[in-house]
Amino acid sequence: MKALFAVFLLLGPLLAQAQTARDIVQQVIDRDDGKTQYSKTTVATCKYTLTGGRLACSEQPRVKVLESATKDYGKKGKDKKTVMIIHEPASERGIGFLQYDYDEQDKDSDQWMFLSALGKIKRIVSGDDNQPKTGTLFGSEFGYEDTEQRHIDDFTYKLLKEETLRDRPVWVIESIPTPKHARKSNYSRSEQWIDKERFVMLKVKLYDRRGKLIKQMSQSDFVQKQGIWIAKKLNMNNVQSQRISTMKVDDIVVNLDVDDELLTKRTLSDAAFRSSKLEKLRSVAK
Repeated sequence: MKALFAVFLLLGPLLAQAQTARDIVQQVIDRDDGKTQYSKTTVATCKYTLTGGRLACSEQPRVKVLESATKDYGKKGKDKKTVMIIHEPASERGIGFLQYDYDEQDKDSDQWMFLSALGKIKRIVSGDDNQPKTGTLFGSEFGYEDTEQRHIDDFTYKLLKEETLRDRPVWVIESIPTPKHARKSNYSRSEQWIDKERFVMLKVKLYDRRGKLIKQMSQSDFVQKQGIWIAKKLNMNNVQSQRISTMKVDDIVVNLDVDDELLTKRTLSDAAFRSSKLEKLRSVAK
């Protein structure tokens, strides 16, 4: 096995040369991220200023602690269900988000938000088929579109260059939505810095419908869990509003048993049910 791995390392640069930009993005999409995940994450959002080229919050950050569970579905394990629940602060505890992603082309993600103060589940939809979804996840700079699983054929791809980012060799790839998908997207194009060895995105630049840079995302502090690369820190910087959200993974467990019933709308609206299901995952994560 070690000999085969060594041969792969030697052949890797040669094989990469033959890959198209689309091939590279497909490998990012197909990368193993575990059949299930449970995580506890802290998200801090603030308005910022730039002083001496450095970014600093100009207000007290709004901090939320989230619990999340994800599970793959479908014959090929390409469909995905995810639930996120606010655990802290206590005043927002129980606010939740549920998302179903589908591998089937032209089938958009289903998303629901539960506001505990209103006691209602709200389906997140665009105005019509020609408009993108608006709004953000729990008041952060992560838009609903940013959380969705992408379909490879919704974009065209171009390899812009190869360079080094944070001492990692990367490809820089431009993605442009097809005319059909562009009608439902907030972004006219994006640029992704993709790690050549791990096939993870280290940085993404997102451009609005006018072609102006609106957001820059970065992933860092990678660790391995059961051979799976996981970023423990994710920043989403909205350069137009000068607001930034930093997501830090406090705990994460992969390939554990996640009950299908947890990934349903009942989890959003039934506090006792939700608590019992999450407590089982918490005990495994300890």
